[in-house]
Amino acid sequence: MTALLSCLGMDASARSHSTVLVDDAGPLRPLPDIYAVVAREMPGRVLRIKRVRRAGRPAYAVRVLKPDGKRGDIVLDGSTLAVLERR
Repeated sequence: MTALLSCLGMDASARSHSTVLVDDAGPLRPLPDIYAVVAREMPGRVLRIKRVRRAGRPAYAVRVLKPDGKRGDIVLDGSTLAVLERR
């Protein structure tokens, strides 16, 4: 089951968010960890975080509004939070 987070208005650097989701697809990473990676790899405002699968493994697809006003997408490995894709 895919979990969809609506994190409108939160900066990728925001660390005050401490919610952890529960999902059947395996252990989830805490949101502050995801925000930290996104802030480092693609700074901007996080518009959404969506659980997806890449190569049969859990991953996070993150949509970001970059400082230049363009939208960016980054996919992180669900276990290691390594960058799998960047657009």
